Amino acid sequence: MHRVRKISVEKSVLKSIVLAAWTMPIGAAIAADIQTQPKVDLRVEQNDNINLTPGGSTDSDVMGYIADMEYLFDIRTPRGETSLRPRVKVQEYPDRDNFERIESFFDLISRYEWQRSNFDFVGHYSQQDTYNSDTPGGAFNPDDPGGGVDPDTGALVIGETRTSVALRPTFEHRVTERTAIGVTAGYQTARYDANQNVPTKTDYDFGVLDTYLSWALSPASDFTAGAYVSRYETRDESVETEAVGGRLGYAYRWSERDGIEASLFYERDDTTAFFPVALEESTSNVGGELTAYRKFEVSEWRFTAGRAFLPTGDRGKSVSDQFRVQYDRSLTERLSFRGAARYDKRTALGDLSGGTDRDYARADLSLKWFVSPTWYVGGGYSFIWEDREEASSDAHNNRLFINFGYQGLDRQNRSVISDPAE
Repeated sequence: MHRVRKISVEKSVLKSIVLAAWTMPIGAAIAADIQTQPKVDLRVEQNDNINLTPGGSTDSDVMGYIADMEYLFDIRTPRGETSLRPRVKVQEYPDRDNFERIESFFDLISRYEWQRSNFDFVGHYSQQDTYNSDTPGGAFNPDDPGGGVDPDTGALVIGETRTSVALRPTFEHRVTERTAIGVTAGYQTARYDANQNVPTKTDYDFGVLDTYLSWALSPASDFTAGAYVSRYETRDESVETEAVGGRLGYAYRWSERDGIEASLFYERDDTTAFFPVALEESTSNVGGELTAYRKFEVSEWRFTAGRAFLPTGDRGKSVSDQFRVQYDRSLTERLSFRGAARYDKRTALGDLSGGTDRDYARADLSLKWFVSPTWYVGGGYSFIWEDREEASSDAHNNRLFINFGYQGLDRQNRSVISDPAE
């Protein structure tokens, strides 16, 4: 029965996302320019402490085989564009049979423009082993750098699955040449399945409604002020948190690839825990985020740092002090380097929120060499570290991998090949 309920939830989620894609105005356009980009990556990796056990463990020294496959649909019309990216990841660890073997993902990014208005829709779906969802790298989603679903806190669990959905529609209308009003409605959900065992995390739903007013200070910069309300609720109705807040933002962009963005917000959270007895708690917090990104001729980088108040599967929201950075560089025409890092310090939001305080860091270094325009080989190293409140000491894992695969040409490279004069 548990597995049946899981499949039912997955089907409902996929139907909702596909329906949203088809109902986008861009999807109904007749004269659409559609291009695709398949990608297949095969990897062999070796971990010396995959369980992140303090002091290490012989059971944590394991080898894994991973096949990662995705297919990008890039759809463009005169008034908008949409990208659809289904992805499947198959992983096999011969010495460990409790990993979720098949993980699935789906990203939908769509934008439609009228003369004075625009509508954006972002959707993310993922079904992952909670170990992978809670040990993410610092690399950003190329289609939605600031979006996605953040990892939970607490102890790492191998063999439990998290199915999550994040939806974010935004409508903006330009009142004058310099001012615009907008509204964003975000929804996020997570469901946990321990494969017939007792889940260690709690299903939850989280919604937010954000309204804002923006002023264009110059062609390159703008200022934003907004207010929002949000609600976090566990599915078993044991904890709920209602929040109200206000935010200020500033952005300066030299180009589409170069800019800096800063935000500051104040949030008040009212939390109620219903079991074993009803208890209430109110907290007030200040947070913010600073993001910068730039692209040079042969390299580009992006980083973000700040404090946010995030929903988790630990019966409450958490305070996240986070730093992320990514650096890419083309060493030659065929050889490229990527470095990415993340640090995340989590603490419970107030005394009623559950979960375990956790410090987490990860660094990834990799090289990729294209044997041909579409085939490549590569390899890299990852260092994963965490320090949990209840653990006797911190723990780390060293991961080495080699990979090879096929990556179809993107829209830009196709146009260059099809028209050498450019």
